[in-house]
Amino acid sequence: MPLLNVVSNEQLDAEAARVAIVEEEASEYSAETLEGIAGHITKAWEAARTAKQTLARDRILDAQRSRKGEYSLAKLTAIRKVSGGSEEFGRVVSNKCRIAEAWLRDVYLGQVEPAWVLNNTPVPSLSPDDQKEVEDTLQQELLDAVATFGEAPTVQMTQSRKNELLDGIRMRAKEQARLAVERMSDKMADQMQQTGFHKEWAEFLNDYVTYPAAHIKGPIYRRQTKLEWKDVDGKFKPVPVESIVPMFERVDPLRAYPAPGSVGPQDGYWIEHISMQEGELYDLIGVEGFNEVEIRLVLEEAKDGGIVNWLGLTDAAQADADRGDLPYLSPHVDIDAIEYYGPVNGQQLLDWGVPKDEVDDADASYEVTAWLIGRHVIKVQLNPNPLGTRPVYKACWEEIPGEYWGQGLPDGLRDVEGITNAAIRALVNNMGIASGPQTEVNVDRLPPGEDIESMYPWKIWQTQDSQFSSTSPAVSFFQPDMNSAELISVLDKFYQYADDWSLIPRYMGGSDSISGGIGRTASGMSMLFNAANKGLKGVVSNVDNNVLTPMLTALYTYNMMFEEDESIKGDAQVEARGAVALMQIETLQLRRNEFLQATANDIDSQIVGVEGRAEILREVAKGLEMDVNRIIPPRSQVPPGQPAAQGAGGQAAISAPNQDQLATGAAVTNNFGNNNLRST
Repeated sequence: MPLLNVVSNEQLDAEAARVAIVEEEASEYSAETLEGIAGHITKAWEAARTAKQTLARDRILDAQRSRKGEYSLAKLTAIRKVSGGSEEFGRVVSNKCRIAEAWLRDVYLGQVEPAWVLNNTPVPSLSPDDQKEVEDTLQQELLDAVATFGEAPTVQMTQSRKNELLDGIRMRAKEQARLAVERMSDKMADQMQQTGFHKEWAEFLNDYVTYPAAHIKGPIYRRQTKLEWKDVDGKFKPVPVESIVPMFERVDPLRAYPAPGSVGPQDGYWIEHISMQEGELYDLIGVEGFNEVEIRLVLEEAKDGGIVNWLGLTDAAQADADRGDLPYLSPHVDIDAIEYYGPVNGQQLLDWGVPKDEVDDADASYEVTAWLIGRHVIKVQLNPNPLGTRPVYKACWEEIPGEYWGQGLPDGLRDVEGITNAAIRALVNNMGIASGPQTEVNVDRLPPGEDIESMYPWKIWQTQDSQFSSTSPAVSFFQPDMNSAELISVLDKFYQYADDWSLIPRYMGGSDSISGGIGRTASGMSMLFNAANKGLKGVVSNVDNNVLTPMLTALYTYNMMFEEDESIKGDAQVEARGAVALMQIETLQLRRNEFLQATANDIDSQIVGVEGRAEILREVAKGLEMDVNRIIPPRSQVPPGQPAAQGAGGQAAISAPNQDQLATGAAVTNNFGNNNLRST
């Protein structure tokens, strides 16, 4: 018999009174009783929460249970009611999720090179100063030609020379852009490393393989204090330095609330439910965008418990979905906040206190980030992104066009998991029943008081004649049938279905399930892995296109707008390379080695040159995880290209034309030269 939690009438009355008080407090913060920005955000929260409960809440909780290997309470009750016995859980989904997560970590975090690259644009834009330099150089050369030869060059010669000068300026601009892009890449990589991006990204990948949608925020700018070692009186000492840094945060899917009908965080509005301690709220005083007066009012209400559970999370199921526990059972009182990303009316911003110079039109809508606690709006800040892009990004394992919540691995394998769990429970029950003989006892032939539940070798049974003249044995035995072979075949079949439906074969997790055919050889296994990678390329592309590229583009934009170091700024674009890395994990280093060997000849060396050869060696050494700088000298120290190789008879195999080098880096042919003018 299960234990029952017995409570007194006084306890029941106290709990009912507490729930009534909480519901009364929550009603004070309804959209109908609040005005301005607070009412606007509360109305959005109520609509988003209702939509999520209908579309995604149960799916998220089911996925969480599948990953943990747990039944829901309703399912567990049904199992105990119908079959009893085993409550084993097969963990098919959990296993596939672990394999997929490890595979994605290898793609994004396990490579020598980052899963993204910053590329400068193919045609760099020329500044007005560059254009003026070309015009001035061309004008001076025209004057020199007329003064020297007494005649002006033809129109064709002038245009050709202008094109040469422009080509030279473009070559110089490309080199400058390349150097700037390298510096910007190093800057962004350092920012991501220093602010713990890789930890948050790993948690995002965990969500990605588990839930209908995974979310990550960034870059969001927070105040951070860190130690820097500085020279103080000839000794290095730790000095706390406070600065604003870009950070990245994984968002719990249970706390993400998109606008009803939206297909992404950039549509409509987007809300995150945040919980914090009083000390964390106090630390926001003085941070740009937060209102100190409103924060202190919240802290004052929190002392009396008036702000606790203002969102109305009164039932255990909803609290489990939104917070993980009931607030009145928590050892520390949490303060709930709503972080809102979306449009707000200009007049509401002016009423809240946003400066007039930031709100041009009171009737227009402005993209803002706002924090609401109860009736108090503690933060309103206009979106600094020039395009109004919100720093929130979402990706789904399987995108569904026109819908926000897609399909996660648990969604696609729910039927397989249900059948395999049923087969496992039946198998365990059958093995237990068929592990030994069943006993049949004719109690009519046993004397009173005979213990029929105790059985041991050489036991003596006392019997008597049946009062019904029965001649059957007092005790008999029979052996139940063992059906394990049939149940195991069912399991094997549905494990195969799990491989097919998830596109994650068991051998990707190290299983030796392939014992024949193409999988018998190393090259055959490589072909199988490549085929599996192609099937999963779309999964990686969802992360590349929907999350990594726009998120790092936002970081690049921020650095271009606010970074003081002008040497890192250049026209560039972020390119996520997760899908490329997926296709190259096994073959890239091999192909580089082959290319290195194929170009190790005199003719290719003349084409590639010493600088090109150094670049090839640099990439090969990176793939081998070597210290490139200790093996290959920096680009500035690589000697210039060698003279042409000598062929038979001591003659040059390829001769280079004798050319002058212009200061602009332009092509060295001078169309205004003496020979060219005379030829006309």
